[in-house]
Amino acid sequence: MSSPGRFIRLALVLFPLGLIITSILSFGIWWQKRQAVEARSFAHASALRREMTERVLGRYADILTEELQRPGAARLAAVASYMDSSMSPENMGFEPKRDRFFEAGQEYSNIEVELTGKQRPREVQLLLLTYGDIAHLKAEALAIAGGMSLFHSMAGERGDATLRLAAVPLGVRDENQQSALQRLAAATADRQERMVRIWVLGGVAEPVLNEVRTAFRAEQTGVVIEPLPQGQDVPMTLKQMTELKAKL
Repeated sequence: MSSPGRFIRLALVLFPLGLIITSILSFGIWWQKRQAVEARSFAHASALRREMTERVLGRYADILTEELQRPGAARLAAVASYMDSSMSPENMGFEPKRDRFFEAGQEYSNIEVELTGKQRPREVQLLLLTYGDIAHLKAEALAIAGGMSLFHSMAGERGDATLRLAAVPLGVRDENQQSALQRLAAATADRQERMVRIWVLGGVAEPVLNEVRTAFRAEQTGVVIEPLPQGQDVPMTLKQMTELKAKL
């Protein structure tokens, strides 16, 4: 007759082994389901992909020009809402991330849209759009329209590293006195990402470029900040986006 001690020793060996096997099987099932979900998501996004055209880019630019001409702070909130809805899963196949914050009771948002990398998802190239400078309104509308068109033409694509589009309002701060650019950079740091290159669209002024360099600590991190010139009209902006796409 087997002693109770023998059963206890056997149980002590088999129970942890069973937990390990169960954990491995559970992880395998979870990973397969995750891969299946990602495959469906990218298949859906690919079906919504549209090539860049002057007509589409011009339509985006016209709408954005109207939004940026709204009075007061409402124009900044309107741009974020327009990008969020236009680039949604139903329209372009993306999952926009919206970082909301408040200044003097008015809501503002940073918008981020990405094509997540397959091999190096934490290595990021960023297409940065800034808006809110009344004197730069036309250039901002064209730049945002160009960025949206570019990403729509790449929906469902996946490179080794992550490609991200971000739009941030200028001249506003949150309750902690952080600017929208500082919030964007902090979110990147919190995700432990390595920013490799930042393309700043729209021919922005040097003070804004300096804000970008400071927020992303360019001297310390080595991230390359590369400004693109202002698109004078829809055909020129389309040409710029086509050339940029070839580099990404």
